[in-house]
Amino acid sequence: MHNNANKEAVSQRLSSMGKRFFHYVEFDQDEQLVLEIRKHPFGLLLIEVIGFVVSTLVAVSIIGLAMFLDDLELVTDPGLVSSLQPFVVMVGLVVGVLGIGITFLIGWLYSNNVIFITSEKIAQVLYTSLLNRKVSQLSIGDVQDVTVSQKGIFSRLFRYGTLVIETAGEQQNYTFTYVPDPYGSGQAIVGTHEENLKQYGN
Repeated sequence: MHNNANKEAVSQRLSSMGKRFFHYVEFDQDEQLVLEIRKHPFGLLLIEVIGFVVSTLVAVSIIGLAMFLDDLELVTDPGLVSSLQPFVVMVGLVVGVLGIGITFLIGWLYSNNVIFITSEKIAQVLYTSLLNRKVSQLSIGDVQDVTVSQKGIFSRLFRYGTLVIETAGEQQNYTFTYVPDPYGSGQAIVGTHEENLKQYGN
């Protein structure tokens, strides 16, 4: 009862996307939400621009090839050229539409990635494909070190970066890319880890 009330109170602080995914995370009665991290919008813009440009260029190239089949002398039979042209144009259009569709799918997967920092753990909900979801949880007490990196002018201009969380023992390190305000997020993780140590010890 108290745990449900705590979850309900925490959900009021979450974004609409965070509310959708928060119930996948184990959350204790006395646990507190520290931070919700969503992927930076610049990464989504990058995916959509690159995907649209590549899809358009490939489609235009294929359609252009169809228009100049006779000039390129790849096919010498005029009758065959006239019958192939509509087919090649259709292939170009289908490839372009598929490319744009795949771009939107990759963008959707990128957007459906949420990280929750709580007083007890770091949890990530990640869609690896349209039908596959992965939930990773790391005890905040197992955090050994947090490294923040910003590479390139865009990361500094738009204030995003990569967080690498080094873990204790043989556990795999956690790497989060396109994190908004990475230094603030890193400080929040370190601060929460130190508070956890004060409460529970090593």
